Amino acid sequence: MTDGPILAIDTSGATASVALYADQVLAESTWQSGRRHSAELLPAIEELLTRARVEKREVSAIAVAAGPGSYSGLRVGVSTAMAMALALDVQIARVPTLDVIAWAHAGARRTIRAAIDVGRGHYATARFRPPDIPLAHETRIESVGLGELFELAAVERSLLAVDLDPQSRETVERQYGARVELASPAASARRAGFLAELAAIKIRRGELVGDLAVEPIYLHS
Repeated sequence: MTDGPILAIDTSGATASVALYADQVLAESTWQSGRRHSAELLPAIEELLTRARVEKREVSAIAVAAGPGSYSGLRVGVSTAMAMALALDVQIARVPTLDVIAWAHAGARRTIRAAIDVGRGHYATARFRPPDIPLAHETRIESVGLGELFELAAVERSLLAVDLDPQSRETVERQYGARVELASPAASARRAGFLAELAAIKIRRGELVGDLAVEPIYLHS
C-alpha cells in the first residue's frame, strides 16, 4: 500500500503523458513530444507537481509504462522513473503499455485490440478481454504492419485502440469503413491517469519492481 500520490510516467511513443494519482487523478498532462522526451519529461513532471500542489517528497511510488513502444522513448521514461525512485526512496510499479491502452477502453465491455507504433512501419499489438482486472490477454504480443493490424481488427470485429496520425486514420476510414471500428483520436492517446490506476491495483497486490531494475518490453519487427 502507498500513503501518498503515485507519479505515473509514459513515454512509450510520440505521445508522452505524466500524472499524479491518489485514488483519483490529481493532475495530468499529455502532449505530442515526438523525439523530445529527454528535454521535455523532467520539466513536465515539475510543472505537474506544482499544479497539483504536491511536494516531490510526498510521492509514494512511481508508475512507468514499460513498453512495447519507441526504443528511445522507453529508455527515457524508464531511466527517469528509476532515478527518481532511487532519489525519493520509493518503489516502482511496471505496467505494460498495451495494458494502459486497453484499460482506457475497459468500459466498452467488448474485445479490444490495443496497438502502438514500434517504428519502421510496425506496430506492437495484442487483443484484450475487458473488464477483467487485471485485463486478460486473449493473444500474445506480436509485431505487425499497419495493413495487417487493420485486417486483424476487421476479422475480430474488435475495437481498435491505436494512436494514429490523421493521414493513417483517414486511410482506415476510407479503405475499411464500418469493417474497422477505431477508437477516437482523443480516446486513443495514452493517458498516464490510466497507467496510474493500473499501477495502484498492482501496488495493492504487492506487485512492485524489486531493486528498482525495470526491464522494458522491446518488441523488434
